[in-house]
Amino acid sequence: MKKLATFILLTVVLTNLSAESKGRLFLKSLLIPGWGQISMDRNYGYAMTTAEVGIISSMFYLNNEEQLKKTEAYEYALKYAHIQPGTYSAEYYAHLSKYSSSGFDAGGYNAMIRQDAMAEYPGDPEAQTAYINQHIYTDDYAWNWDDTSNRRKYGSIRADINNYQDYAKMVTGVLILNHLVSAVDILRMRADNPRTQLSFGVMNQHPILILDYHF
Repeated sequence: MKKLATFILLTVVLTNLSAESKGRLFLKSLLIPGWGQISMDRNYGYAMTTAEVGIISSMFYLNNEEQLKKTEAYEYALKYAHIQPGTYSAEYYAHLSKYSSSGFDAGGYNAMIRQDAMAEYPGDPEAQTAYINQHIYTDDYAWNWDDTSNRRKYGSIRADINNYQDYAKMVTGVLILNHLVSAVDILRMRADNPRTQLSFGVMNQHPILILDYHF
């Protein structure tokens, strides 16, 4: 947040300068897509700004829908899996959708842990017991679905949550791209430096945009 505030402050200061410098136009377009273009009487800048508003609105919508689905899933589990009211981890919710119960009965999570312990430490009851005690769910985290169909319905709700999260990531990527396209467009219009380069690369299995520009 401090870095963002510093960036915004720097942009405001630069936009109050009398001269419409390259740096000023670049930062204006990087902060608000289309701002620099509008300053140069390029009408398509309005489209970039409008797109920004639409993208941000989509992000708020997706986040709201995700929260509603999380509430729906939580209340559904309270009613049909009989979990205790509280706050749980994403891992817990994933197990909740996969296993019929938390117990040692067939299809239960703890039963799976016991099988893992026996496979991991064959012929070593003490190690098996230690493993089981370390990984099982206690009564405070217990659940037991009324019916398989209820568990499947819950899994469907959780899938919707994951979908909204994936959509939000995609929209965030579009948001970043809109800022970069706007800023690079300013460089393209005002470029007089042959050393200006724009390229793409990969770092730690993530795509990155590389901009080499000298004001």
